Amino acid sequence: MGRARKEPSSLLWEEEQPEVEEEEVATKTDPTVLIVDDSITVRELLSMSFNKVGYRVEQARDGQEAWDKLRSGLPCDLVFCDIEMPRMDGLELLSRMQKDNHLKQVPIAVLTSRGADRHRQMAVDLGASGYFTKPYLEEALLDAAQRMLNGETLEKGRGG
Repeated sequence: MGRARKEPSSLLWEEEQPEVEEEEVATKTDPTVLIVDDSITVRELLSMSFNKVGYRVEQARDGQEAWDKLRSGLPCDLVFCDIEMPRMDGLELLSRMQKDNHLKQVPIAVLTSRGADRHRQMAVDLGASGYFTKPYLEEALLDAAQRMLNGETLEKGRGG
């Protein structure tokens, strides 16, 4: 019996240590992006793009779902958000995030079909770090995401 106890405890000890290290590394190296869009197609396409370059991805169908997730403690490093959505639009989500002491630090990029300067200006005035129009270029979006994570504000960003 002494041997049976010794093996599982030594196995547990050996397995526990690397798992903790892997989790710490994942936390430090894998930023989490929240994709907020009422189009499942857009959410899935963006998810695939971000996943393949190492991001952890969360999704929300509209601003209200995103707000609920963020307020409940969802860890998030970056948000990509549409403007026109049911329940709560992207500009309202952006406004609420800027008023929240914990969430105002999270960069938020608007990704929308609205290309007019007035929409861009409203988003920038509300604190958007970037503004991109659909259709977008995947490479440009991923590059912009990395730059926003590094603290840049891309008010004149273009998605394609």
